[in-house]
Amino acid sequence: MSILKKILFLHLFLCRMILPAPAQSTGQDSQESKETPLDEVVIVAKSPLQRVRESSFNVVAVDARALRNTSLDLSHALDRISGVKIRETGGVGSPSQLSLNGFSGRHVKIFMDGMPMEGFGSSFRLSNIPVHVAERIEVYKGVVPVELGSDALGGAINIVTVPSRRTFLDASYAFGSFNTHKSNLSFGHTLRNGLFLRLNLYRNFSDNNYRVKTRLLDLETNAYSPDDRWFRRFHDNYHNEAAIVRLGVVRKPWADRLQAELTVSHEKQDIQHANLMKIVYGGRERKARSIVPALFYEKRNLFVEQLNLRLSANYSFSRNNNTDTLARQYNWLGQYRHKGFKGEGQYTMGEYDNRQASVSAGLNYRPGPRHLFSFNNLYARFNRKATDAAANSETSTAATFMRRTNAKNVAGVSYRFEPSKRWNVSAFAKRYDVTVRGPVNVSATSTAVYEEQYRRFGTNGYGAGATVLPGAGWQLKASFEQAYRLPSENELFGDEALETGDARLKPENSRNVNLNISCERVFRKVHSVYFDAGLVYRHTRDYIRRRIEQRYGGAFYTNHGQVRNRGVDLEARYFYRERFSVGGNLTYQDIRNRERYSADGRELIYFRDRMPNVPYLFGNAEANYRFDNCFGKDDALSFGYNLRYVHSFFRDWESEGGDIVIPRQLSHDLSLLYSFRNGRYHIAVEALNIADEILYDNYSLQKPGRSFSVKFRYSFYR
Repeated sequence: MSILKKILFLHLFLCRMILPAPAQSTGQDSQESKETPLDEVVIVAKSPLQRVRESSFNVVAVDARALRNTSLDLSHALDRISGVKIRETGGVGSPSQLSLNGFSGRHVKIFMDGMPMEGFGSSFRLSNIPVHVAERIEVYKGVVPVELGSDALGGAINIVTVPSRRTFLDASYAFGSFNTHKSNLSFGHTLRNGLFLRLNLYRNFSDNNYRVKTRLLDLETNAYSPDDRWFRRFHDNYHNEAAIVRLGVVRKPWADRLQAELTVSHEKQDIQHANLMKIVYGGRERKARSIVPALFYEKRNLFVEQLNLRLSANYSFSRNNNTDTLARQYNWLGQYRHKGFKGEGQYTMGEYDNRQASVSAGLNYRPGPRHLFSFNNLYARFNRKATDAAANSETSTAATFMRRTNAKNVAGVSYRFEPSKRWNVSAFAKRYDVTVRGPVNVSATSTAVYEEQYRRFGTNGYGAGATVLPGAGWQLKASFEQAYRLPSENELFGDEALETGDARLKPENSRNVNLNISCERVFRKVHSVYFDAGLVYRHTRDYIRRRIEQRYGGAFYTNHGQVRNRGVDLEARYFYRERFSVGGNLTYQDIRNRERYSADGRELIYFRDRMPNVPYLFGNAEANYRFDNCFGKDDALSFGYNLRYVHSFFRDWESEGGDIVIPRQLSHDLSLLYSFRNGRYHIAVEALNIADEILYDNYSLQKPGRSFSVKFRYSFYR
């Protein structure tokens, strides 16, 4: 019996790789555990989290259900994982970039249930999707399995929303500083005949009127103040709504799962400033809405035993409106002066439609317990059509209405050999094909001359990985990949607002090596410890770099020759029973420019410099303590603490006299959670950045200061 108890404690620990929410033993998790005894789960089969972690890939699998009592969105949930850094441009709804082991933005691919989220539109992205939507989050650092079927270079995030086969209702409402409101409703029901319905609705709203410290423009002299001053944001209102409806059947002879899905989302956002905070706006805004129907089909034992099929397809239609019509120039006091022409940045009433279709097909076959063969093919096609009611001969160019299309196909095959439970190896190969049609500036002077160009590209990638489980809780992993990353739609064609695309961008290619060692142990039945260390090496050619135009604050993309990254991730955690937990992670990444000469043969002064505007040392620390039955039977009171640290780094090339340094950042968060009535009712209070530190991310764009929020949640599972 003692051995079984140790296994149970180990299973609990595996399900809590990320620090659990205070109410882990109550609420949804406690209700689910009553229906599925832990004894059976451990003995009969491994959980999805365990199967993912024991693969040969350097992957972290997070049980997102443990975070549902917080007000986190998916991006901030990821921010707690080692090697992951979320970089924002402001408050609620602001654009964010996910950095994974030094690769950021589109270097890291985002998936939802294995389908790329590239075509879902800006109104449905990680920074505005509540954590309630996910069952678990899989973070692949470096090498990505062919089952995801895409061209990820620095890693991948897969949001798994596999529906529960129970009846459930989960509703929450949170409000807090800066007039922020977040609400969520999830409902699901499965009939005995296998028919199921899932519904998820959410809404986010915020004035984002927090204080920022920056320079003031004198409207009479057109000069900026020499010193920074405090101002309150006055034009940064944001709201979005989304609905996800799923209808399907499970456990049929002809389908293990057949599911139709419809995602509808909308957002409206005021644009407060450009990519440089000193350039402020008072009337620019953008709107976006998207409709994404999708279809999923899964069948195990197709025609023969152990032959499994998975099909998925979606069609995304998103419409974006950018409005900039005021003939004004604002400063941070909300004052303005009239200009001789319309448009605070560029006069526009632009509307553009993005349409993307994606089809993914995957097969895996296990002829015996030691062998697994997999095949996956992803085809995606993107098309943009632009119109602008404000366009005329002075404000538009020949490129305004040129075609913008991009199509790619990524096919992959893999083989896994598992001679014993102690070790396994895998190898894979990928084929990348892409076509691009879009406007290209062919002028050698300052006057732009555009022509529509068409390009094709095709190449092969490959890789291998191995996992060793020597026993006593230890695990060793190693993987290698020759990978390619195809430019995204925004990099090729821009966002029609603050970013300019370049249809000539070359695909990035990189050699990636990952080494990982981890250990998890249980002592005296009540103490659990976990340790993980990972080494990362990347050598990337034709690195796609996002750059900022200093005068007007716009962004554009260029290929940057060679970049090398050598880094390490460290993570350690300790658990005492189900009561106390503490842990943290630290990431160091040495990302250097390895391009020695410019295109005209000159030696670059910043050869071997760190890549600018990229944090190279950051980490998190967390602690939680829970009291059971403190005010009544089956209730729980929990206290939590979270620390976030980012070391100072240069905004520009250090050797070119980069005197702008993003300062060291240290913030502290506190939380209190009370759950009662056997975990059905929850009240959470959060205080973020309690020391009111000045926090920055991309190009010194300031994030909110001290804030408070209260969240009420009701959850019912049967």
